[in-house]
Amino acid sequence: MNMNKIAYSVFIAFVASLFTLVSVKALSSNERDAANDEGLDPITLDELDEHASADSCWKAIHGRVYDITDYVPNHPTDSAVILEWCGKEATEGWDNKRPGVPHSPRAEEMLEAYLIGRLVDEAGEPVGPQAAAESAGDADTAEARLSPAEDQRLHRALLGLPQDGHYRGVFIDRGIIQVNITFDLEEGRFTGLAYRHLAYRDDDYLAMEEGDALYPVMRQHRQILERLEGEPVTAIFALYEPERLADDIDGYSGATLRGAKIISAIRDGLNRGVYSWP
Repeated sequence: MNMNKIAYSVFIAFVASLFTLVSVKALSSNERDAANDEGLDPITLDELDEHASADSCWKAIHGRVYDITDYVPNHPTDSAVILEWCGKEATEGWDNKRPGVPHSPRAEEMLEAYLIGRLVDEAGEPVGPQAAAESAGDADTAEARLSPAEDQRLHRALLGLPQDGHYRGVFIDRGIIQVNITFDLEEGRFTGLAYRHLAYRDDDYLAMEEGDALYPVMRQHRQILERLEGEPVTAIFALYEPERLADDIDGYSGATLRGAKIISAIRDGLNRGVYSWP
């Protein structure tokens, strides 16, 4: 019994020591970061706004400014997802990679390599995320002031309709991805539809070129997305009869399209919810 008490006491002491070390490290890290920020180049919102493209992409996160131009081509999502934050205060997007889910600690470590300055106002005083968003006329802030009679997001949520935003979905069979699709919804209508992956067995349709035996099938798949563009989300059910959306090219029938797989990928995206907000 005495040995158990001793072992328990040693364990508690070890945990307490470990907690103290972690706390001290975190405190010293915060102090070091605060000190380093004073030495960073000051960057105003107007200067930040000048770098709002793939050629020069800066964004502000928690009062710091990062030049992520070189990283944009390596970002794992579509470039549009990250480019929408260029030249802006991007704390909201960083803290909500998906609604309520922030970027990982590993991503935070990678981000520090692109640190170039600190966000300040015209007087040189630090600017926080909320103040920066208000100064920039942030759309989300404006929407937050809408009344219940005007807030379209609220209307769609209460009616059980999909929210406007960027979506991704997949169709997987026997552990193999056959269709990976990305799209946006604007007022319940499709925009920006694109395949990120489209394959069956050993045939990669997206890699096919004109003259390949299955190239006409790839063209039919692209026609489907072209004809869904601007249509309401309910238009996906026409894919059960894909010949309504794609032409019969070079003798290939609509049955070759396997439209139900595309429906499944789109519905998977809708079920997962908004990947990123507009």
